[in-house]
Amino acid sequence: MLLAGLGGLWAAVTLPLTATAFGLTQWVWVFDSPVYVAARQWAGNPYVVFGALASLSFLTIGIALLPDLRRARWAGAVMAWLIIVGAPVTALSYLNASERAPLHFVWGWEFMVLVAIGVSGVAAAASAGRRWAIGVRILLGMTLVILAAGTLALGYWPHGSLVFLSIEAIAIIAAAPRDAAFARGADVEGIQGSRSAAPGR
Repeated sequence: MLLAGLGGLWAAVTLPLTATAFGLTQWVWVFDSPVYVAARQWAGNPYVVFGALASLSFLTIGIALLPDLRRARWAGAVMAWLIIVGAPVTALSYLNASERAPLHFVWGWEFMVLVAIGVSGVAAAASAGRRWAIGVRILLGMTLVILAAGTLALGYWPHGSLVFLSIEAIAIIAAAPRDAAFARGADVEGIQGSRSAAPGR
């Protein structure tokens, strides 16, 4: 949970630098504060540098979710890996933001990764199984809505989306079934299987 929280915190801290450098005005009051002025001077191009560094948020959130989402079967693993894949895609996107960049066509591809993560959340909710609480499955299924809400609330993606995704990740990790629940489930399935295989009376 700590790793997911750090990913969201990093996205929130770097959002004003990237969003304001992109041209949005709602974070100017942070952008012009002394700490952020120093960060801008260090970066040179805050849009590219701190945009690319949003990849750290994708990476930490994805790694934090992977152990639990793998228990949601194939779709859960796909969702976690898509979040991790968002890291190199985001770095490449921002590093090639200039029209003169050799891979300029990849600029903005992190949006497609976010959409894919949201869609995979629906699949993960379906594949998770009944060992997962219904509330957690609903949360997984609403991932795309949560990502969109983060963008609308904070005014910029992927940073705003990542802040909200980290909150979702913390909730999922906290509520995901633990090993003991899967062991009990396996025992129950074994008993049911032996009963069904037993000869009838």
